[in-house]
Amino acid sequence: MKVYHQLGFRENWNIESYKSGVGDGLIYSPINLDADKLLGFNTDLKEYGFLDPQLYLLNEAKGALSTYPYFPGNIKPDFSTPDLDNSHLDMAKLCVDYQQANDFQYLVIPTRYYSDNPSSYFSQSTEYFVNPFCDYVQENNINKKVLLSVIVKPLMLDDVDARNEVLNWITSHQKIDGVYIIFENDFKSKQIKDFDYLLNALRFITILKKNMLEVHIGYTNTEALLLSIAMPDSVTVGSYENLRSFGIKRFENLEKSAMRSPNARLYSSYLLQWIDYQYIEAMKTLVESYDSYFDDSVYKPLMFVPEFKWHFAKPEPYKHYFYVFDKQVKALPENQLERIEYLKQEFIKAIDLYKIITESVLLDSDSDGSHLPTWVNVLNAFKKEI
Repeated sequence: MKVYHQLGFRENWNIESYKSGVGDGLIYSPINLDADKLLGFNTDLKEYGFLDPQLYLLNEAKGALSTYPYFPGNIKPDFSTPDLDNSHLDMAKLCVDYQQANDFQYLVIPTRYYSDNPSSYFSQSTEYFVNPFCDYVQENNINKKVLLSVIVKPLMLDDVDARNEVLNWITSHQKIDGVYIIFENDFKSKQIKDFDYLLNALRFITILKKNMLEVHIGYTNTEALLLSIAMPDSVTVGSYENLRSFGIKRFENLEKSAMRSPNARLYSSYLLQWIDYQYIEAMKTLVESYDSYFDDSVYKPLMFVPEFKWHFAKPEPYKHYFYVFDKQVKALPENQLERIEYLKQEFIKAIDLYKIITESVLLDSDSDGSHLPTWVNVLNAFKKEI
């Protein structure tokens, strides 16, 4: 299973890590990166990655998105939804051509976002995005694998009929090679603790794999390890939380308001959690060999010194995470049943470590292991079904 960097704000952190051998490729973000600048990147930064076209909101030119030739406002000024009838062919051509000019590993079909999908969502998506994109690729004899972008809403997992509808729609397209799946959710906790949601996500991935499709999952956090038991082709690492969980606000032009800066956090593969730095400071005083609960990396010595000033905008915690998580994924067994058993043991080990920590340091629900019992239960339930 591959690990792609989900790029966004301060993409240089990911790019520098990738250059050092961390991860298998880069997923580029148009709202954060000018189109001409991306064209100028070296081939070796693009040959094992792909573009997320980010046409989620057709009328909003957030950030650098308007610099991309396929952005609807560049095809027709004052673009509105009815203009899709006359612009979808041009949009498909320009989107393919731009991706081809960069020589990405995959070509990605855009998708549109609705807060509530209309009844015609799938037919419109086929007519305006999938068919013109695939037809243009075929007519021009382009020899690249094609991925279909799909935003999977919680309803599409929870409701059997809705889940079957989207799965039938995806698998009805014979000209695609795989899917770029984005699981949308609005969970408030740092880690997902919903049993049904996670189990249904695993079922969803499994059906796609049984249909011989590549499955690339975007915007993943630590739950990527759990989702790996459905044997997807890739998961992602992202720096800030909005790159590890999909939310449409990131693509909206909203008025800037004063925001409270989040506390810095550090990822631990042993604890399967991002730990608030305040608890790390408490552990330093109260837990013997506290630093053994955190993975070694070239960045660890820089952070575990008295003069290090923890801040969420510093690169060291994120580069540490990229390195640690990539290594963690690469250690997963290739065999599905062996992977399930391996992760079960890792989850149980983490639960036991938390018992030692909490004898001295109490953790809140976003730094503790409260997600892990649910993850073990999901593993057991999924194993019973396969």
